[in-house]
Amino acid sequence: MMQVKRYEAVDMGEALRMVKSDLGPEAVILGARQVRKGEGAFGLFGRQVFEVTAASSGAPKPAKKKNYVEERPERQERQDRGQGEAQEARKILEGTVAALEPILDGVEAIRKNLDGISQGAEREKMPLSVAEDLRELKSLVYHLMDRSMSEKEMKMGKNLIALFRILKDRGVAGEYAQALIDEIMKSADGREPDIRTLIHLAAARMRDTMVFGGWITKSEDPSAGPKAVALVGPTGVGKTTTVAKLAARLAGEGLKVGLATIDTYRIAAVEQLKIYAKILNIPIDVVLTPHDLGRALHLRKGLDVILIDTAGRGQRDREQIGELAEFFSGHPSVDVKMTLSASSSERQMEEAIRNFSALSLSSIVFTKLDEAAQMGPVFNQSVKTGLPVAYFTTGQRVPEDMEEAGAKRLINGLFTT
Repeated sequence: MMQVKRYEAVDMGEALRMVKSDLGPEAVILGARQVRKGEGAFGLFGRQVFEVTAASSGAPKPAKKKNYVEERPERQERQDRGQGEAQEARKILEGTVAALEPILDGVEAIRKNLDGISQGAEREKMPLSVAEDLRELKSLVYHLMDRSMSEKEMKMGKNLIALFRILKDRGVAGEYAQALIDEIMKSADGREPDIRTLIHLAAARMRDTMVFGGWITKSEDPSAGPKAVALVGPTGVGKTTTVAKLAARLAGEGLKVGLATIDTYRIAAVEQLKIYAKILNIPIDVVLTPHDLGRALHLRKGLDVILIDTAGRGQRDREQIGELAEFFSGHPSVDVKMTLSASSSERQMEEAIRNFSALSLSSIVFTKLDEAAQMGPVFNQSVKTGLPVAYFTTGQRVPEDMEEAGAKRLINGLFTT
């Protein structure tokens, strides 16, 4: 007889241990969510708990007695427990595949919930075992999504399947690829176009979905002083070279341009920017403190645009990102653009955007398109964040290898490689 039970625990690891202890290793997880329990209006003064619904076809398993592992030294016990939990969680989670088959349409909601839980876990620095459990559960959900896509493929014609696989091969996220396919199928009136037509339809829809803009122009109010634009991002994405390209481009358009650099960690970067400033015959200021930034903006009030180069910050080093935020906190008019390498992995892009979002990002600059193996992640991040994509860079030449971002470059990169 099938038994269905609900468990509440302070963390996911504890919930999984309760399921395993009560229902046995063959139990399957039917649902998992984070809820607030407690008193007060709307539960505002309660606490967050993890609620897991599980099922088992067997009899409840009696609680295990204390064994010799609990008497080992604390460090060894912790290691053994971590390994055991990972194995137990994997067994339980693998068993959920069959149980979740009827509700595959709801898997995406679970995935988003798990993403939120995982991000919360990172912020609160939850124990390693809990983080491992979350990764296991997220991995299973992604696997189920892939299986769901495979089932949907069976309902497609060969041309739609070919388009779906082209999109996935180019790095487009599965959920976005499937959404494109669904829209095309709805508009096809039961007829399946040829692959060339399908690609054109997909490209047109992707072009309509993305947002481009955030290009740099001078302030409309001359009395407001120069338009200040800062490029921020992880190390190695090419911010200094991109600042030089922007300066040359804007100067070529007749704007009065100045440079400032907060990148005092790398002397070579400061010297490189000084060389560019000398070639372009434009002023440059080295900024050491937030006060220095305000003074530079005031002294250069006769300029149209000031481009600010910043030191690359480790995308996981929130302390360094916080230090950078202090430079702009007193100058809310500074336009902060996120700079990402198109050759980075999807995970690196997501992590960088999430952590640098504390700087109130206005748009994204994607560099190194010429080095990117896939263009799908660029599309994914544009759709996911909703931030306009301002510029693309496509090589090392200054200023030639830079352009205002547009759909043509991206769509061509997606479907012609």
